[in-house]
Amino acid sequence: MAGTTVDDRINGLPLVLKSYNDAFRNHEVEVPMMVLNAQRGRDKRTVISELGGDKADDIYTDFVSSLKENISKIREMEGAPETFRKLKSKEVSVVVSTGFPVDVAEPLVDHLGWISDGLVDSWICSELVGASRPDPAMILDSMKRYKVDDPGIVIKVDDTMKGIEEGRNASVYTIAVLTGTQSIQQLDGSGPDMILRSVKEIPDHLEKKRML
Repeated sequence: MAGTTVDDRINGLPLVLKSYNDAFRNHEVEVPMMVLNAQRGRDKRTVISELGGDKADDIYTDFVSSLKENISKIREMEGAPETFRKLKSKEVSVVVSTGFPVDVAEPLVDHLGWISDGLVDSWICSELVGASRPDPAMILDSMKRYKVDDPGIVIKVDDTMKGIEEGRNASVYTIAVLTGTQSIQQLDGSGPDMILRSVKEIPDHLEKKRML
């Protein structure tokens, strides 16, 4: 969600990266920002467990607290609701996925009102499936939920390398968007089927491809 359909920038800074950085620094663990940025899209507890050493549990607690405190300030990415409406008008099932834990993902989706407004069918997070991107578990779980057997009719949209790799591992059509913190060169290196500027361009692209 963050960076793709959710704009997590607060005062110009991406909340996820700031929360990572602050949590590590609070416990005197130095992790370069470029390393943190490369982790975007992955399960957050997994990232902190790998980088936080014996302080990982306390770092994770601080990280989640920072996210929760700022949920009310997070907004949807420009064009996201319009894209959701277009997809829903074509009877496309829309699932949003995230590396956030359940206790952040659920209130975030509630705050944005996507499900109550009928824009999104459901949400899923890596914690629920017990696997972090690029493992395709979230996609496969969603396909099973909506009784989809053919990965060729599934579209994965993401702003991170790990998210695109997740889609490729599930053998679905992948679209990278440039609204996150990773560069076009980084995203291109993950092998997406298409790179777009933002989710706003998705309906037109799919119609041109006769996929919508």
